Amino acid sequence: MSKFDYQFVVIGSGAAGSAAALMAAGLGAHTAIVESDRWGGTTLNYRDIPYGAALGFGQRYAEAVAASRFGMSSATLRYNYPTVLNWQAAAVRRAGGGSRRVFENVGVDCYHGFAQFINSHEIVVGDRQIRAEKFLIATGTNIAVNGISGIDAVSCWSPDTALRMAKLPKSLLVIGGGSTGCELAEYFAALGVKVVLAEAQDRVLPREDPEASEVISKHLKERFGVKILEHSRVVALQQDRETQQAIFIRGGREKSVRVEAIVLATTPEPSTDIGLENAGVKFSHRGIQVDQNLRTTNRHIWAAGDVIGGESSTEKATYEGKLAVLNAIKGAGNIINYTGFARMTDTLPRVAKVGLNELECTQLKQKQKSAIVPLEAIAAYNINDFRAGFVKMTVNPKGQVIGATVVAPEADLVIQEIALAVRSGLRAEEIAGVPHVATGWAEAVRIAARELS
Repeated sequence: MSKFDYQFVVIGSGAAGSAAALMAAGLGAHTAIVESDRWGGTTLNYRDIPYGAALGFGQRYAEAVAASRFGMSSATLRYNYPTVLNWQAAAVRRAGGGSRRVFENVGVDCYHGFAQFINSHEIVVGDRQIRAEKFLIATGTNIAVNGISGIDAVSCWSPDTALRMAKLPKSLLVIGGGSTGCELAEYFAALGVKVVLAEAQDRVLPREDPEASEVISKHLKERFGVKILEHSRVVALQQDRETQQAIFIRGGREKSVRVEAIVLATTPEPSTDIGLENAGVKFSHRGIQVDQNLRTTNRHIWAAGDVIGGESSTEKATYEGKLAVLNAIKGAGNIINYTGFARMTDTLPRVAKVGLNELECTQLKQKQKSAIVPLEAIAAYNINDFRAGFVKMTVNPKGQVIGATVVAPEADLVIQEIALAVRSGLRAEEIAGVPHVATGWAEAVRIAARELS
């Protein structure tokens, strides 16, 4: 009889964990998966699916309200908020959120509860001890409070719960001006909430090109009336009977803002509180330490997804989960390769980025050449009356495309062509020579490539 209960155990059922468990079972491994929250993890239940449903509605509603310029009569347009919530829940349910059936259908045993390593081959889940030959850790992240005092005494919302407010507040503070913060600010402002957005750095979307930050900042301010507080580090929160107060430091001075609700959209931290010390797995505040094969410092334990730090995306996590399984079960020795992975901020316009931008090239001391084409240069802007955006493409001295930022209504689709070029080492002149639909947003890609050829 085997001394192990399972050949492979996955901790976490999000994007990385789900992909890994399903692939492991498909490869014939006796597999189990452990989940402490809802089956499907953050991706299905709290982020990608509900955010896509909510943000999509908010943007369609905002566009309809502003559609009088096209001849649409929208003066009496209204929305029903409970129905909006029901739509989000329906989208999650249809995607399989909260259900373990997808795992059970392929023979994966499911355990619900918090997993804790008690030694290098054994975890405990509730009152059950589970021994496995190999493990994959895919526990994702938790919200980080970043030293904000008084947070335990204030009823704050997180990015995972904010979209489920039973009643919309009249005023809202979003702490954090990254992708999630900007998405939430746009969504609530589109529904009529008075929104304040606080960002500790000098601009929103600080990881993106400055031009992208400028477009989104102007978009949020001018179209939705969002008040953006740059250089504003929130240091304390206070709770009154009906309102909440945030104290922040700006320009060396202490200031405050009072609102009905607060959402913490700060940078999350890897969820590593699962007894990793007992398993000999090294980690830090940045995440679990892994090698180029996604193996941890314990030879029979791998890790994937947000828990290892780095870029956060469903696509990356899924890729890592599958790669880790092939290495763990098949001994494939596959090396992680993130070339061509894009990230996106789902505002309108969307912001999509792939590869290296100018700032990153400078940091790496890599020579580059960039061209930026505003949406006003293509026909799609005039047809759609939408000019807030651009395509910015970067090439190396050989003319190969190494990165781009796209700010446009369909940036998630436009960026794919450039992602393929980055991953395949294509030159700008090769993209410039490909016919593009003259009235489409991707025409800006062709023009940028032509300028770099």
